[in-house]
Amino acid sequence: MQIARLVHSTVLALLIAGPACLVRAQQAQPPTLDALMADAQAKMGKGDAAGALADIQQAETLAPQSPELHDQGGFLLAVLQRNNEAIEEFRKAIALNPNYALAHYHLGVAYCLAQQNAECVDQMKQAAAIEPTSYLYRYFLGNAYYAAGQFPDAAKELKAAAELQPQNPDVWNRLAAAYQGANDYASAVQAYGRAAQLDPGNLTTRNSYGLLLVQTRAADKAIRELQRVLEKDPNNLDAALNIGSAYMLKGDMKDAETQFRLVIKRHPDQAVAHYNLGLALKNQDKLDEARLEFNRAIQFDPSMAEAHYTLGILWWQSGDFDQAISEMRSAVALRPDYGEAWFILGTALKQRGSLKDAIQPLQEAIRLRPDDIGPYNTLGQTLLMLGDTAGSRAAFAEGSRAKAALDARQAALLASGSQKP
Repeated sequence: MQIARLVHSTVLALLIAGPACLVRAQQAQPPTLDALMADAQAKMGKGDAAGALADIQQAETLAPQSPELHDQGGFLLAVLQRNNEAIEEFRKAIALNPNYALAHYHLGVAYCLAQQNAECVDQMKQAAAIEPTSYLYRYFLGNAYYAAGQFPDAAKELKAAAELQPQNPDVWNRLAAAYQGANDYASAVQAYGRAAQLDPGNLTTRNSYGLLLVQTRAADKAIRELQRVLEKDPNNLDAALNIGSAYMLKGDMKDAETQFRLVIKRHPDQAVAHYNLGLALKNQDKLDEARLEFNRAIQFDPSMAEAHYTLGILWWQSGDFDQAISEMRSAVALRPDYGEAWFILGTALKQRGSLKDAIQPLQEAIRLRPDDIGPYNTLGQTLLMLGDTAGSRAAFAEGSRAKAALDARQAALLASGSQKP
């Protein structure tokens, strides 16, 4: 009787607890693929990349042959800055589906982040080849070429992207930069103009456009464009400096001086403004004032090699070779590849009578600027003064050969019409 009651009570307990047991059994069931994907999407919406990745990785165990899951897993790994693991996931996606353009694109981005430019370009090319009408793929292929220094290829792809989204100012901006890198300045001007037209409030674009106009000798147009920048942003230092440079390009040194003085009034510690003011003053033969401004430029930026060089030129032209030598030594110490400074340093040493000391700077000038005839001739004169007749003849002969080679190249350029601004 006791046993019967025990069995009865046990069965009764199970019956009472039955629904809870069933619930626990249902909870213990593994989630379905759809449930995992829905949960991953919800977590991504909340910014929980790690949680979403855990769901995707679990989903991969249910569908290991899904290229989409490997691509999504790679994307989340990249978000979590686990780039090497992301690359492996993207490779798995591509192995499963070689025509999966998005995976090629994502792998290209991962390679770009790893600064592996050649691999980045290769993957972006494959994405664009699979979907040639995709703005995204053509735009980022152009950017990949640009990062690799392949500017003509960058311009080609970015032009294709611009044709796909002609109202997008960003692509015109980038296309202009690619044209500049490829030395196609006329096309760069047009692209910057288009970008400025589409996004007139973008002062960075307008300033880049204005600077390019200065560089392509369209000074008046540059001044108008840059003044529009200053109307919106009176403290825009780059635009204000570039206006002064445009005046200098026109040969209007007085207006350039006025402009640079205005810049210094707003930005008194800007070395570039003092340096440019010095140039404007020098070109008006206000040499004492120019010297003062070059010194101020050096005071605010002791690393400005150009200020040391130009100040040295003023001392050299005035016959103060000691000061000239000092400034040229500073210039080449800051910029060891400064060929012009090495030349003037050697020349000033020769003129001061330091003939042996002049030889090394002149040889360095020749090494850095083999097309410049001046250092050969000065070296030849110096060696002759030292009694080295054979060395002198050799230097003059090398100078003659360099001049002949330069003349031949210039003639070929003129004949082919390939000179660029």
